[in-house]
This record gives sequence, structure tokens and C-alpha cells, in this order.
Amino acid sequence: MKKEVRVMHDLSPRIGIITFTDDRDVGLYSKEIEDNLRKKQTKLNKMLTSHGVTVIDPLAEMRKLNSIPYGVRNSHDIDAAVRFLSDNFINGVIIGAWNWSPPMLIMDFVRKLGKPVMYYSENNPMAGSLSQLSAACSSLMEWGSSNFALRHERSFGDTDGLISWVRTVAAVSRIREGALLLWGGTYAVHMEQLQDDVPRLKSFMVRDILSEDQYILVSRAEKIRSEQPERIEQFLGWLNEKGMKIRYDGTMLTTEALGKQIALLVAARDRLRELENENILGVSIKCQPEIYQEYGVDACTLPAFLPFGVNEGGPQKVYPTVCEGDIKGLLTSALLHQINPAVPPVFGDLISAEDDYIEFANCGASSIFWAANSDNPDTVFSNTEAVGNIHGVSGAAFSFFGKHAPVVTVARLTRIAGEYYMQLGRGEALDARKLLSQKLGKKLELHLAQRWGKIVVNLGVRAENFVKVIGANHLSATIGDHVKEVEIACRMYGIPVIRIDSDEEMKRFYRDIRYAAHRNRYGM
Repeated sequence: MKKEVRVMHDLSPRIGIITFTDDRDVGLYSKEIEDNLRKKQTKLNKMLTSHGVTVIDPLAEMRKLNSIPYGVRNSHDIDAAVRFLSDNFINGVIIGAWNWSPPMLIMDFVRKLGKPVMYYSENNPMAGSLSQLSAACSSLMEWGSSNFALRHERSFGDTDGLISWVRTVAAVSRIREGALLLWGGTYAVHMEQLQDDVPRLKSFMVRDILSEDQYILVSRAEKIRSEQPERIEQFLGWLNEKGMKIRYDGTMLTTEALGKQIALLVAARDRLRELENENILGVSIKCQPEIYQEYGVDACTLPAFLPFGVNEGGPQKVYPTVCEGDIKGLLTSALLHQINPAVPPVFGDLISAEDDYIEFANCGASSIFWAANSDNPDTVFSNTEAVGNIHGVSGAAFSFFGKHAPVVTVARLTRIAGEYYMQLGRGEALDARKLLSQKLGKKLELHLAQRWGKIVVNLGVRAENFVKVIGANHLSATIGDHVKEVEIACRMYGIPVIRIDSDEEMKRFYRDIRYAAHRNRYGM
């Protein structure tokens, strides 16, 4: 059978750049100023390109070499620029503010373009750049005709911040044009926080949230077992070849049980390939109780291997995967992955918390990438064990201890009285085996009865404050410091951010914001 190989889509941001000039024929309009605008925009273009950004420059098409004027200065120019940018499918636009231009031109451009906007300038006391930026941006807020006007961003010489915005705009754009897939729907084991307002989310955050019955996977898995057993054997051979320990126990983890779990995974990959036109960005498998009760095995192969960059056939597309129909958890994971595509996000249940760490571990499996902070199966599999799960009738859990990472970003989208909040923190991922051994001593073996992949993070806060405010029993995380990008995304969405790496902010949230949300809803 031909091996399955997935090719990663181009994730480079597509950003337009443009600048405006004075619409008067006297005063600040001159060849010298127009040449300076061209020079500044050329420099901006080169800087963005050097960071892997695909730059779309309408003025390069609209203006002949060294022509005057250079900047946009009337409605005809705006219409031409908007057509060009729209035809090139930009994620957002950077407006260079280098000298005075009428704010109404910028307002008209933002209204017609309908894309996220960054206003960028640098301090120059010899030009009107700061005056133009402040006049135009205050006019956008005063006018407020769209979210793009109200939620425009500004950068005053901060190129690092500019690149963070560019990457975030591209990530948010991809989510807005993508879909999530819920196998089995939502609301597992009566957990209300797993549900959500799907039409509202589709209005501002994601294009679609699809639901399919889990039977589509079960029925296909059975067909694979009967008609294509070699596909199961190929995957199992890959696990063995790369060194994963499979601890068959004759009851929970048997060859039949693992074969059924692998068949579910292969069926899921087949179905995702059929849905490529839907642009699926992440999936949920409800699993409990239907699959493990009616089909007889846990579906843990999906959250373990779908969010991993390699399969037995070679590279594959990563699908962030959560369990139990957790919509907000899946949106959080999808956002982290679009911001940081190199790392499949980890997802898991909160297990314990002390003043120097929190522990989370999904019930059976999470992305095995985190077993070694790598997508190299040789390294990952040697740090992962397939062992009998503690849930369900039969099936494997994929057990590992998370490795140290100097910086991780932990996040969770939550909702209070219908209003969304992003709980967000920066921390250090600790060596889970070392820390849990120190904390639990001889009790570690009892703790290991959970047999799940464990992630331990130090957020630098007191456990009491964390426990009081956390908005779900599930967390998501990615490697690296991506707090700034998540904050930018949340400003675009209009979602307040609550820092769970700050004791003071968590106290404020517990004292003021949480109850204010309820008062606003119920008039109490």
C-alpha cells in the first residue's frame, strides 16, 4: 500500500504595506517628501521580507519608478489599492506614517479594505509622522465604524512588536477561514463548560464548527480491520521499529484492543483527508462514554498521534486534538498552533497544583511530541510507553513525562455569564519525572496508576490563587514565549486577557471581574 505523506501548507503571513501623502498641492507636498516615503516603505518591505513575510505592495504596481506622487492621496488611489490588496488575499495591512496626510483618507481606506490594520511609524522630529499617526488613529477610534477601525494596532519603532502582530494576524486569519471538527459533538460526562455558543463563535473567531457522529470512525475502523489489516500492521511495526515500549497485560492492553485503537486513528486520518476542502484546523474526539463502552476501546490514539508531525509514511499535517467535545479547549489549542506551527500544542486535565508548579495530563493521551519536545519518532518513542489505561473497557494510554523547556505559554479560553476571557500565562516547563519523584517519593508508583502523559509547569504563582480563578479543568500549552501574540489575538477578538502568571491579577479577577460579569448579566 502506498504510504500516506502530507505536505504542510504555506503558513507565511501575507501582509500589505501602504502609505498616504498630503492631498494638497502646496505646503507639505514635494518631490523630496515623496521620495522619502518611497525610501521608508522600501525599508519596511525589506525588513518584513527578511522575517519570512510575503509582502504585497500596491504602490509598487500603481506608481511608476520614481513617479510623483508616491503615497495615496485620493479616492481613486484608495480604490485601486484596495482592489490590488484584496486580489492578493492579504491577512492584514501595515500603514506607514511618515508625514502628514488627511485622516479621512485613512478612514476611507480602512472601511473599504475590511482587514486588520497596523499603524507603524518611527520618531522623526523633522517630519509630521507622529502628528499624522495620532490624528489618524484617534480618528479611527472616534469614527469606530468597524472592529478593524476600533481595534487597529500601533507600533512606534518597535519592529519586534510589528513582527509579532504580523504573525498573529496571519494566525487569526487562518482560524477565521478554517473549521473545527467535533467527532461525537460536545458535552461529555455532564461538563457544562465544554459547551459553547457556536453561532457566536462563528461570527468572529472561526468559519465553522462541524460535528460528526463517532460512528463514522467506528464503522470505518471495522472496515479497515477486516479489509485492510496491513495498515494496522504497518503502524504497529512503525511503533516497534522506533522503540516504543508496548506493555501488553492480557486484560486492558491486548493486541486486539491496540489494533482497534490504531484502526480508529487510520480512519480519522482518512476522514480528514476527505475533508481537506473544509480546511480543518483541529479536532475533538468525544470518546467517553460511547466509544469505550460501545466499541470497547479508548480512542487515545487520536490525541496522541494526530497532533504529531510524522506518521509511518512520513511527514503529516498536525491536527491539534482535544477530547470530550471541549470547544473552548480546541479553540485555545488551535490558536496556539497557528501562532506557533512548529509545536503541536499539549492539552490535558488539571491534576495537581502547588505554589511552585501545576500538573496537567490528558486522560490517556496528548501529543506525544511533548515526550521529548521533538517530532523525531526515534527520540519521542523511546520516551513513551503504551500501557493499559485506567478508563474504559480496554485500550492503551500513551504515557510519558514532559521534559524541561525554559519557556512555555499556557492558555485557556473560558466564559463567564456568556462573556469570553483568555486565561494566559508564561512559565517554565519542568522535568516532570524529576519533580514528581521529589514531591511524591514512594507514592509516585501509585500516582503513575493514571498512566497519562504528564506536563508540569511553574507559573510562579500561589496555588490558592490559581485554583480560585481557573476557568476549566483543561489547559493547553505551547513551547516558547507567545504571550504577546495571544494578547494581540485577543485584542482583535475583543476578549479580555487574565494573566494566570500574576498573583495580583488573579486576585483582581477573583475579587472584581468574575462577580462583575454576573452582576452585568443578572443585575445583582
